[in-house]
Amino acid sequence: MARVQGLIALARSDRAKARRRLDEAAEGWRRHVGHNAGAEFLANFVDLGRAPVVGLVEPGWELRRLTAELAGLDELTEVS
Repeated sequence: MARVQGLIALARSDRAKARRRLDEAAEGWRRHVGHNAGAEFLANFVDLGRAPVVGLVEPGWELRRLTAELAGLDELTEVS
């Protein structure tokens, strides 16, 4: 949700708010990098009897995407 709020703020040219929200989102993904997603997937599958959508998200990929978006925000700030 924080990433979406950051993208909305960026679309509204509120770069300060965009940076805060994108940083917040990146920090959330940093907490998940390195967790054993396979074990979490199996635990959810056993508990619920169906595959969870949340277990299919790749924190490393999401963090790389946010890092690239933050770098793009830095480039926009330098140009302005």
